Amino acid sequence: MLHVNATTAMFPGTSVRDALARIAAGAREPLLGDIATNHVQLCPQNVGYLSERECESLAAAYPKMHLRLHANARVLPSHRMLDASTLSDETRPYFDALADRSRRLGAKAYSLHAGHQAHSSLTKMLDAARRLQEHFGDIVVAVEGLYPNRRHPQLMDCWADYETVWRAGVPMAIDLSHLKIVADAERSCDHGLVRDLLSAATTVEVHLSDNDGRSDQHQVLSETPWWWSCTDAIHENAVVFTEGNQLRAHEAHQTLLAAR
Repeated sequence: MLHVNATTAMFPGTSVRDALARIAAGAREPLLGDIATNHVQLCPQNVGYLSERECESLAAAYPKMHLRLHANARVLPSHRMLDASTLSDETRPYFDALADRSRRLGAKAYSLHAGHQAHSSLTKMLDAARRLQEHFGDIVVAVEGLYPNRRHPQLMDCWADYETVWRAGVPMAIDLSHLKIVADAERSCDHGLVRDLLSAATTVEVHLSDNDGRSDQHQVLSETPWWWSCTDAIHENAVVFTEGNQLRAHEAHQTLLAAR
């Protein structure tokens, strides 16, 4: 059984503080079993924003949870959607806030999305990730791979891009639900590369959820997906998180019960 940790994305639309209270009370998923709270990732699906004082307060309130931020975390009063492809002098204040909040949380890592092809090339994105790493210091900055998007083409949206980033040695966050979309688009489940990605010492995080192979839906895992057989390759130092939407799963369960 995988040791899978919680994220506040499990309870979208609630505040981070409310989500943490629900997580602390205990959560389960059909395939994953009990969800651990050793590490908890704070996600942008929650309302409100993480101010300096709020981060210090959360770290004090949950001293046994190792808190860290997810890509696009809400750290400014006006929410911004920025990633490794959009690092610039103009966007630097947002990344400064991310680094500051990460330090106040006592975080060991921060993961951000690779970004969009309209903003950067893969090579320039990797250079931006390295520059962010220098700015974050001892907090590891991991690039999260993405998936095909016809309207807004993304970086790290194919097997070749994932392999390039892996070979570049840049820290990564591997979202296996994203790889399900990649596999569906390319009609190829590259088990060998998935195992290489998961076993790499540079893989800092692994994200789990389910979808229909076409879009990132953050469904709770109830059946074993094609990549499940690869999870035994996950590096011992990588932290595994679930992003399954517990609220949606509960609503679906209640609807099913009412229909019986």
